[in-house]
Amino acid sequence: MEKLFAVIGMALCIGVAYLFSTEKNNIQWRSVLVAFFGQLLLAVLLIKTPLWKGIEWLANGFTWVISQSTEGISFVFGGITENYVFFINALLPIVFISALMGILFHFNVLQKFISIVGKFVARILRVDTLVAVNGVANMFLGQSESLFVTKSYLPSAKDSVIFATLVGGMTSISASVVGLYASYGASMEWIIVSMPLTVFSTFVLTQIVMPTQYDAGKIEIEDDKGVNVIETMMNYAMAGFKGVIGIAVALIVFLSIVAMINNFIGIFAPGVTLQSMLGIVFKPLAILMGVPSTELQLASEILATKLVTNEAVAFGLPQFAMLSANTKAMITTALCGFAGIGSIGILIGGYSAVAPNKINVVAKLGVKALIVATAVNLLTGAVVGLVL
Repeated sequence: MEKLFAVIGMALCIGVAYLFSTEKNNIQWRSVLVAFFGQLLLAVLLIKTPLWKGIEWLANGFTWVISQSTEGISFVFGGITENYVFFINALLPIVFISALMGILFHFNVLQKFISIVGKFVARILRVDTLVAVNGVANMFLGQSESLFVTKSYLPSAKDSVIFATLVGGMTSISASVVGLYASYGASMEWIIVSMPLTVFSTFVLTQIVMPTQYDAGKIEIEDDKGVNVIETMMNYAMAGFKGVIGIAVALIVFLSIVAMINNFIGIFAPGVTLQSMLGIVFKPLAILMGVPSTELQLASEILATKLVTNEAVAFGLPQFAMLSANTKAMITTALCGFAGIGSIGILIGGYSAVAPNKINVVAKLGVKALIVATAVNLLTGAVVGLVL
């Protein structure tokens, strides 16, 4: 029954996207169908074939790389790291991973991968090349940082292209934060699986809501490297540290506000929380992801928390640890994205740096992009629920 609901949920995501579409006559249904069935095929290959062993190998590799950050962290913070401190043990590895991204960028490894895969995806799915390149970049870089790899093209981009970059930025996660999510108990394997599947989900819905056209134009990846690898590495590390501070501040504020609201609600309705109230709205969405009936309340509360706060707060809820293995896989893939209210502000900030003439477009399309991005993450979760 859960798999049937997952199928219905996927159909409803596409139907809602069609209702939101402002250019129904321009929808490239070939692109939509190729992206949709390509996502299903990829999910089957990654989850149900020996390729899963490759995912496990990648997960072990990510875990090993993240663990290498402990040497520097231990040296700086001394004996503090003998006891688990969230800021130190979960957040600071982001700085190290960001530095590694800088090294890969300096030696053109990231640029070549993003360019080759992005242009291949654009050709296969018949979507705008800039959109495809940005979508691939989102798997490695943050939602605002990924804008810089194509910043020369954004000031003259069409609104449909801007919209696709907004949704792509909200639905993806960057490689630097995978360790943070894993620290909450999320499976590294499912985090990795979510990354390519979400790219396809994004194309499915954005090509319906605001379709883009394939163009064979040449898109060159921007090259903002330092004078040497040390400078590039440190620039990325400093950007990563700023991200750590931003995450820490968001967690302090959101968790405290949620606790304050829950305590206030508890005065009048003991046992009722903000999450349980919002979960009522998200319960039908959890059903349409294929979540078993016994875990609907937990799953819906987690999904609701992500929308009103962010994915880090949602992962940190005690409800997440209570989920069964399969449901945790679905919820992990649905949470692996930056689709929260705060993302609108982050993307406005990003565009103010790379294409200030498009800020009004970003502001106008921001809420719409957030709704579609939330649907994208739910679609990815439903696909995983169907394949499991």
